[in-house]
Amino acid sequence: MTLTYETTLAEAAEAPARLFQSGKSYATNRWRGALICAGAFGFFAMLGFNAKPNVNLPVICAAAAAWGAGIFLLAYKGMVRRRIIAYVASELKGTWPRRTNYAVNGAELICTSAGQTFTYRLAELAGVHDDGRWLELSFGERGLCVIPLRAFADTDEKSRFLAAVGQASEQQTAG
Repeated sequence: MTLTYETTLAEAAEAPARLFQSGKSYATNRWRGALICAGAFGFFAMLGFNAKPNVNLPVICAAAAAWGAGIFLLAYKGMVRRRIIAYVASELKGTWPRRTNYAVNGAELICTSAGQTFTYRLAELAGVHDDGRWLELSFGERGLCVIPLRAFADTDEKSRFLAAVGQASEQQTAG
C-alpha cells in the first residue's frame, strides 16, 4: 500500500521534535533551565526589594523564583519546537509543501520526502500511537515515523494502511 500527501515544514519537523522531546537531554535541559531561571528571578527580586523595609524578602524571592521557573517550563517546549523547525528549514532548503510518500513494501516501510528516503524494517515496529492529530509509528532506536491524520482521505484509508503495516510486521516476526 502507498500513501501520498503534501507535507508542510512543521509536519516535516514533527518526528525530529518528538524524538528530541522523548530523550534524556530534553528533560535535563528543561530542568536545568528552570533552575537557572528560578535563580535569576530570585536574585533580581532580592536586588529589587532588599532596601524595602516592609517586605518579607524570602517570600518575594521564592515567589519570583517560582514565577521564573514556571515561565521557562511553559515556554521551553515551544522554543525547542521552533528551533527544530528552523534547523529543518536550513537543512532542507526550498519551497514547502513537498510531496511525501509512504510505501509498505514487503517487510519494509519506505518513506520518501524532501529528496530523502528512509527505510524502516517492519519487524522493528515497537508501537503505533494515534493522538488525534498524528499517527506515530515507533521503531525504537531506529527512529520514528509521524504521519498527520489529514494525509488519510478517511478512516478507512487509515485502517487499510495500519492493516498493511501490521500484516507485514506480523509476517516478518513470524518468519
